Amino acid sequence: MIETYKRPAVHDPVLVETDLDGGRVGFRAVVVKVGPAAMWLGLLRPDSRLPRVRPGDPVSLTIRRDGAAMVGSAPFLSHLGSTQSRLFSVAWPEDYRLVQRREHLRLDTEAPIRYTVVSQSETGSVGDEGSGLTRNISAGGLRFLVKAPIRETVNGGDALELRLQLGQDIVLAEADVVRVDDATDMGPDGRPLPAARSPRPARTLIAVRFVSISEGAQDRIIRHIFSLQRMHRG
Repeated sequence: MIETYKRPAVHDPVLVETDLDGGRVGFRAVVVKVGPAAMWLGLLRPDSRLPRVRPGDPVSLTIRRDGAAMVGSAPFLSHLGSTQSRLFSVAWPEDYRLVQRREHLRLDTEAPIRYTVVSQSETGSVGDEGSGLTRNISAGGLRFLVKAPIRETVNGGDALELRLQLGQDIVLAEADVVRVDDATDMGPDGRPLPAARSPRPARTLIAVRFVSISEGAQDRIIRHIFSLQRMHRG
């Protein structure tokens, strides 16, 4: 970890995480106002869960930086606006620090994952959703398999919100799609399968790189990888 004195600025994208109803939830927001003791954040889309966050609740904030992320924690201050589902304020975190992305150790594992398209490069629609199972995972990114034709999934360059289930833990992250492959006739080892008498169900393999993920979420991924390694060695 590297200490930094950089401060968030208006229009910075922010991943906001907090515990709600016994589970971890995330909100995709941007900085709309910077004050001396607090900053205002606005969600890109209204979210009915936001009004249930209470003043004083701790939230973690992750702001992407080139090759790293600026992370910190702060108390939720108040809702702003009549709907309370889009605009809110948080106190200035006291422990902002720059965390370098860690992506050395990668392990093959299956875990449920859901995604939502938040911006697309050329085709597709913002708001499209899908689900699948991971093929492999690291603290810097992952690959996952979707049971759908490649034309019905995502494209390289799309930005996704991810919700990854690792045992009892939920990991929230934002990621960019770096590669999309038709995996219909591809085996688990990545090699082509022998010809089949009848068409196989369509499958798509998607590789993503995390661009906004909290330090705590990365730690949960690393703990999960180490746990799997211990099980395999046993």
